[in-house]
Amino acid sequence: MTKADVFLISLIFFIVSGRTDSLHAQPSGARALVEEAAKAMGGLPALRALKNQVIESEGKQFEHASPRQPLGPGGQISTFRYILTRDLAQPRLRLEWNGTLSSRSNEPLRWVEVIDGSVGLLEEGASGKQIRLHPARLATRMREEKRAAAKIILVALAQNNLRRLADADLDGKPQQVLAFQESGDEFRVYLDAKSKLPSQVEIMEDDPLEGDSRYTLRYSDWRKVDAVMLPFGLRTELNGKPLQEEQIKSVRNNVTLTADSFSVPQAIRDQKVDAKAVAFQWVQRRVATNFSYQDVGRTPPVEFARLAEGVYQIRGSSHNTVIVEMRDHLIAVEGPLYDERSVSVIKAIRERFPAKPIRYVIPTHTHLDHSGGIRGFMAEGATVVVPFVATEFYARVAKAPHTIRPDSLEKSKRAVVIESYGGGYRTLTDGDQRVEIYPLPTSHAGDFQVIYLPREKILIEADHVSPRGGQVRPAPILSEFVQAIDKLNLDIRTVAGIHGDSVAMEAVRAAAKAGQK
Repeated sequence: MTKADVFLISLIFFIVSGRTDSLHAQPSGARALVEEAAKAMGGLPALRALKNQVIESEGKQFEHASPRQPLGPGGQISTFRYILTRDLAQPRLRLEWNGTLSSRSNEPLRWVEVIDGSVGLLEEGASGKQIRLHPARLATRMREEKRAAAKIILVALAQNNLRRLADADLDGKPQQVLAFQESGDEFRVYLDAKSKLPSQVEIMEDDPLEGDSRYTLRYSDWRKVDAVMLPFGLRTELNGKPLQEEQIKSVRNNVTLTADSFSVPQAIRDQKVDAKAVAFQWVQRRVATNFSYQDVGRTPPVEFARLAEGVYQIRGSSHNTVIVEMRDHLIAVEGPLYDERSVSVIKAIRERFPAKPIRYVIPTHTHLDHSGGIRGFMAEGATVVVPFVATEFYARVAKAPHTIRPDSLEKSKRAVVIESYGGGYRTLTDGDQRVEIYPLPTSHAGDFQVIYLPREKILIEADHVSPRGGQVRPAPILSEFVQAIDKLNLDIRTVAGIHGDSVAMEAVRAAAKAGQK
């Protein structure tokens, strides 16, 4: 065989191989798999005949990004029941939620969402007060609707960019995997190779701490309802860790609905909103814990409040950063929420202190809402100062790839320095100003640390005190905090919160005492 023959055979092999791969990736092949899934669920005519559903379900919610120990196991945060009325022909729904926050002394969590196209209302608690639904919460909810079992097949078939990915294995079962882009999100649909029913749908998304992430809805317990197969078991995960598990109690298809099922009053429609409709799994997790998400999709407010000469509390809607001015640099306490918040805060800091870099950032603890913006300060070159127990956590945060939605650190590619301490407290000083960092493990967070300024007699802390307007809410965790602080023998005049504002230490002691009664 001549060299020319070898070359020709190789060329033919290359062309045939390339053609085979190309055919494997053709949209038509992916479409055929989706049509098989539709057939397994009852057929396309049956799916298209579904006009609405009323679903009753119950379950549990979990949070893995706020454990007591860094990188420790997450836990259950609530139980819930809901009634969901969804319009399958138009973007409309009504969700009536009744939950109990087991993580917050069984506090009830009740609300109603009504969505009619691009506008929605939120009714919270027993007061019946209604406000316009935050655009990010609306967008996130409606994105979830796209992967409802009754809709995902029809959504996939409507995509021109539908394609097949490499087969995968899920719980020991072979899966055929499809993908499509919709409204900027990548959806990945897993079909059981044997039954052809959908096993799960992933949305590829960014997470403030974990970076490129798989936000997954898994289906199980398939049953026939009327002419259609539907899953009665649902599990939502982030990178394999549970966020929500539920068991559907009943499904009613094509119900006769009242005229006001999805009614949003004109007064609610007229309320102005300044946030973008950003679909973000982080919003759903904040809703689950009944914590603020108001700054998502808008430029967060940044307000400097002077605590003492050279000490400023940079306040936002729900979280603060404290800046301590040193002779030739700055020290920041806390990088909360997410990168967009840090970008706004750092910009404001640069404008006020143009000649002084942020040399250190001191996070109070690793919980998601308090560490989610830390990468913005890492991108500034700030050394992260933490107790030994939190070192690996921040190392992972620093290394996490953020290619889906590049953040400050992903763009800068800057090397990150983490400085760990143990066996006592850590001091940062320029010879005049002195900043003392004390580890203070509590039942809330084992890596918790407080920051003390001896010259100003100011203590900076998060979550335990959270003062507002000179008032402190009595709570058992506050008594635990005061007892731990007293063991440090610090002369504290003022407590500055990462939440809220600041308050006299006397008021903190009084509230702690009241909480013991």
